[in-house]
Amino acid sequence: MIKHVTHNELDKIKWDNCIDHANNTLIYAYSWFLDVVSPNWEALVYNDYEAVMPLTHKKKFLINYLYQPFFTQQLGVFSRFENQSELTRSFLVSIPSKFKYVDVNLNEENDCESFELKPRKNYVLPIDNDYKEIYSAYKDQAKRNIKKAKQEGVFLQALPHKQVVDFYAKYKGKETKGVKSNDYRTLKKLYKICKKQNYLMAYGVFTKQHGLLACAVFLMHKDRIIYHMGAANPKGKSCGAMHYLIDALIVQLAGKNMMVDFEGSEKEGIERFYKSFGAFNKPYFKLKQNFLPRIIAWLK
Repeated sequence: MIKHVTHNELDKIKWDNCIDHANNTLIYAYSWFLDVVSPNWEALVYNDYEAVMPLTHKKKFLINYLYQPFFTQQLGVFSRFENQSELTRSFLVSIPSKFKYVDVNLNEENDCESFELKPRKNYVLPIDNDYKEIYSAYKDQAKRNIKKAKQEGVFLQALPHKQVVDFYAKYKGKETKGVKSNDYRTLKKLYKICKKQNYLMAYGVFTKQHGLLACAVFLMHKDRIIYHMGAANPKGKSCGAMHYLIDALIVQLAGKNMMVDFEGSEKEGIERFYKSFGAFNKPYFKLKQNFLPRIIAWLK
């Protein structure tokens, strides 16, 4: 039985246990992560937390709707069950009717033929082989940029996550549609919690002459290393600093049963960057539904 559970009714211990043991577990779905990116989130729960689906919601003009929070790529249905197609269908038809508009991302295991879902690109790179074998699959572009960065005399250094967020906001913020200063404050709060739980790594690429050229935050959870945020300044772009940073991470972790999750992109240039490391597309799915009254739907 699937039931709708409000935020105050949630048993977060059982919730996190379900996420922790789900076959398709993702860091985005833990209660503490959702508490930061979507306060007062609600949920659909199957039986005694055997399967769950977060409902990240807002209200505008008295209309309740589901949305995808910033910095949270995939949510959807999570469980230990192997075949999730029918389970996903059961959850999606159980979304409460009070939510008149739905625009959310399901996860990579939530494909469901009963619903018109739009695949979204996400590039991942297994790094369980030794480094030489992983490097051999790099595109020439990546190899050239790594060599260029080394010739520039770059070096890697751990950074405070706040510095990465500020650097990103300065050099890439204008490209990130809809993100406001308050969202960056939320991100810093989220990273503080991730760091406390040893899920976060933050690195910068420097030269003695030019200082910080590029930096990134990675979220590490079980077998997945998520490239969550990264940016380079003009000098960093020209000397291949970001290629060097990703390669340095792979050198550090190669041979472990893990994958780098680049979080995908529909932009050709960013997609090309991910593919240059030999990453391949493992799509997740967007669910969009409009139950608004006709006149409101037309205005929207």
